[in-house]
Amino acid sequence: MKNTFLFTLAGLAGLTFALLTALGILPPQLGNQELRLRGDVPIASVNGESVSKVEYLRALTAMQAGLDRSLTETDKKAALQVLIDEEVILQHALNIGLARSDPMARKNLVQALMRSTALLTDYETDTQKLETFFKEYKHLFIAPRMVRVKVFSTDNTKTAETFRQAVINGEGFTSAGGRLGLTEKNLPDDIPLGKAADYLGGTARDILATLKEGEIIGPITSGTETNQSYMFIWLMKANRLDVEFNEVAEIVKAEWQRRQEENAFETYLSDLRKSADIRLHNDVIETVDRSDFTTPPDIMN
Repeated sequence: MKNTFLFTLAGLAGLTFALLTALGILPPQLGNQELRLRGDVPIASVNGESVSKVEYLRALTAMQAGLDRSLTETDKKAALQVLIDEEVILQHALNIGLARSDPMARKNLVQALMRSTALLTDYETDTQKLETFFKEYKHLFIAPRMVRVKVFSTDNTKTAETFRQAVINGEGFTSAGGRLGLTEKNLPDDIPLGKAADYLGGTARDILATLKEGEIIGPITSGTETNQSYMFIWLMKANRLDVEFNEVAEIVKAEWQRRQEENAFETYLSDLRKSADIRLHNDVIETVDRSDFTTPPDIMN
């Protein structure tokens, strides 16, 4: 008996998953009879709660997708029975408070509400709005600048000046550094620009960000007046910092829509907060900033 019940639940879970993943697109394989069933009129009810014909059609769609034959009347009855069983189980789960006590159930409910709010978000997308958004948040759509550098340093003022003049006069950066005995800093090849600060310091990183590929900068000084160090940086390779709107238009659109959905949900949540009776217990009030709430909550004694 126990195994039979478990197999029944497994079958129910499988079809429920299919129902959730089905998008409600009715394929042409379903006949005219099923097409006429589309609507909000219930096909059954459980304790007064309706079992939707639309969900029934989705169940048939999911079943048909896994079969090489047409659906039989037995198949259709089985699909309806699963929907009824699902409603019975759902009602029982709600009655015993599973939606509140089970962490996964709570999380799924919250995520489902967020998704439904996003689907109801009403916004218009046009190129001008997207281009304005792109200009304001352009940094979001540019990959981190990857750089390859060669760096020499010395503590000797005269050596630093000799090296600088040698490079100006056309001697190779590497050969001049080796000939004059400058210390080479070992950096990994092709690192993110921001990571360069770990090796060179923030000031050198900021100066490096202004260079074009092939340029040399230096000396960059650091330390005290009596103990100074001089650094020279050759930007050997760098990816470009710019990107055009038409290159990332679809990414921009997706990010813009995501933000519209977030704003819509925040507005929805704000309305829910205002209508909710929120109270804080005395034993936790010291750990909560009351300003976090839209409406200051009452204190429970």
